[in-house]
Amino acid sequence: MKTLASLTAVLVLAGAGAASAQEARISWADLNLSTAAGAAAFDQRVEAAARELCRHARRPGSRLGDRGFCQAAVRREAIRQLPGAAQVDYAASRTAVAY
Repeated sequence: MKTLASLTAVLVLAGAGAASAQEARISWADLNLSTAAGAAAFDQRVEAAARELCRHARRPGSRLGDRGFCQAAVRREAIRQLPGAAQVDYAASRTAVAY
């Protein structure tokens, strides 16, 4: 089964001063990451997980929200957790080829 074992984002809670870990599972078993369509579908799944994980994200040491930073971190972590060959396929499908 091709599922990222766990995607953990550590979010600093405003005012609490403590970190809270949350997990999301992102399946990619049904996707061909070497195609633009497969990579786009993976991106959509990652974005949905990032929105959920980062709902209450706060900038460290601040009461200001920082969903953008959190969502970017979730995207990086999701790609990092793909197996090496899947990372290569994903990256190749995201790169535009110009002749």
